[in-house]
Amino acid sequence: MDMEKLFFPRSIVIFGVSESQGNLGVEIVKNLNRFAFAGEVYGIGRKEMEVEGRRVYRSLADVPGRPDLAILLVPASAITDALESCGKKGVLHVVIESGGFSEFGVDGRGLEERIAEIARIWSITCMGPNCIGIINRENGVCMPFVPFDPRELLEGRSSFISQSGGVVHEFVRRASAESAGLSKLVSVGNKLMLDENDFLEFLTDDPGTAAIGMYLEDIRDGRRLMDLASRTDKPVLVLKGNASPWGQEIASFHTAALAGDEAVLEAALQQAGIHQVRSLAEMVESLKVFSLPAMRGANLAILSRSGGQLVVLADEAFRSGFSLARLSPALFDMIKGRAKGEVIRRTNPLDLGDVFDERFYLDVLEGVLREEGVDGAAFFFDYEIDSSAVMDIVRETGRLSRLYEKPVLLLMVPDRANWFRARDAGPFPFFVDPQQAFRGLKRSLEHFRRKDRKKTLDGPAAAAAREPGRRSMDALRLWPAADALALVERYGVPIVEYAMVRDRIEALDAAGKMGYPVALKRVEPAVLHKTEGDGVRLSLKNEEELDEAVRAMPADLYLLQVMAPDGVETIVGGKRDASFGPVVMFGLGGIFVEILKDVSLKIAPIDEAGALEMLAATRGSALLRGARGAARADVGSLVKVLVQVSRLMHEHPEVASIDINPLRIFREGAGCLALDVKIGTREAPAGSAERS
Repeated sequence: MDMEKLFFPRSIVIFGVSESQGNLGVEIVKNLNRFAFAGEVYGIGRKEMEVEGRRVYRSLADVPGRPDLAILLVPASAITDALESCGKKGVLHVVIESGGFSEFGVDGRGLEERIAEIARIWSITCMGPNCIGIINRENGVCMPFVPFDPRELLEGRSSFISQSGGVVHEFVRRASAESAGLSKLVSVGNKLMLDENDFLEFLTDDPGTAAIGMYLEDIRDGRRLMDLASRTDKPVLVLKGNASPWGQEIASFHTAALAGDEAVLEAALQQAGIHQVRSLAEMVESLKVFSLPAMRGANLAILSRSGGQLVVLADEAFRSGFSLARLSPALFDMIKGRAKGEVIRRTNPLDLGDVFDERFYLDVLEGVLREEGVDGAAFFFDYEIDSSAVMDIVRETGRLSRLYEKPVLLLMVPDRANWFRARDAGPFPFFVDPQQAFRGLKRSLEHFRRKDRKKTLDGPAAAAAREPGRRSMDALRLWPAADALALVERYGVPIVEYAMVRDRIEALDAAGKMGYPVALKRVEPAVLHKTEGDGVRLSLKNEEELDEAVRAMPADLYLLQVMAPDGVETIVGGKRDASFGPVVMFGLGGIFVEILKDVSLKIAPIDEAGALEMLAATRGSALLRGARGAARADVGSLVKVLVQVSRLMHEHPEVASIDINPLRIFREGAGCLALDVKIGTREAPAGSAERS
């Protein structure tokens, strides 16, 4: 979809301009003038006039030439007529800023459908409705109908996509207060035609954008989001709002309970290399770090005049997983000659409390950045002695960081009089909160490492796994047990020997063929958690015990199984997420799965490397490695099951949720066995038949 003219139009026409006090169309004209947009700007209103130096016409047909872009800010009921006039004029890019559509219910959705149909007829690309459009610092495009000041939008290379226009405004204010440079800001609104992924795709290819922040209340196509973020080298940060569950899933599935929407979201973002933040403040701080050179290794140098500040910085560096670099004797010798008392400890963190020349700190910083073993630096500057040095410190720290291509966290707490002077000293950012600064630096290191090992999601597979829109999970039904067992068997999951039996005679006959001991489980009527519903009898050693168990547990259908040897009990599960499609889950299994909640998730399909990452992400995986002298478990067989279940979820869209619990893992070389399988579906499985 061609989006170039949304960001780089040569001419703009605005519908809804009038002389009325507070007219919002006029505010758009003012914004374009404030930001020095050099193209043509026309207004459409009820009468011909001139507003803010721009000509207003009564009809689009009267506007000279063919504008590249139209902004519609008229009542919702008038949008269709305005859109028709754009089609007749040949205006193929339209931003609908008016509200009153699907956000207000059924009637609004019907109006949106009519708008979409008109747009299709005329091949119009529509943005919105219910948005404030785009701001592009490169060319002065500023579409919002609320005032923006170019002095508050420093030019930079960070761009921002938001589902909320109000969040765009807040983000701009926060970025301005932090002197964070911005390139392009997008308010997507109701996403009738263009959603967050369309704009993300544009910005990943945009030369003026180096980092991308996103605020999302819902994710229309999680697979595409992951694919786009995986394919770009640019950092993508996401703040997810509206975190409440999207639907209630059937309570019988451990996977559904444990792989909630937020857990799936976190797993998906991490898998795609997307950085999740919890607030706009955290996003701005991280974008500031991403404006620095990349952190290419974990070795830091930390310097300050205050021992207490060094302790705080060292603690935060440790919590964020950084190491302290070993500094050379030559560096300490250089510092010693300038120390007033000639007492400088040869350590990192580097205490400069005995040095009373603020500008000499820059020489020390340069020496630190020259060190081959230093990947980045944290520099707390306290300028009580000579506050005039602060501007030089900010500018020169930025120059040195760029010269040596290493990030420098410049931390300061300026006094009231100098706070904004320091912010305005140059494009190089400084930080007030060490925790946020180191958190951002950790993201920079993670991003650099990911760029070398990232794997693009398979395009056709991702497309095949997409589901249009959200689907409620309320209508889930359990598959017949035999069908569930048969499906996982077809995917190579080892199942403990079993038989479906209907009465005591069939049970005794089947057990005689299998051999004792056996387990008996009631299948129909269904018992969701058999251990809590008196629906299972274990270790039945002979015919008498089996006969008594059948008589004590009346049912229409039973699952009879050979008792499996002892092993490590795990759970392998899957669910179908509304945004990200099929998800696979691993955790410690058996009766403890919901008690311990030690699980890991990945978006399916996965390979063996992905399965091993899932194991490593759980604390319970220590049991598989042979904790406390126990034998090492057959991890290879578990990995194969995870990969195959991910394939099953990917290839069977009718499967909404699956539990293999427990999947018992035996000693190394002895394999594994699934003891219980449940599958939930929205549709009856094809060719349903019980196995006997």
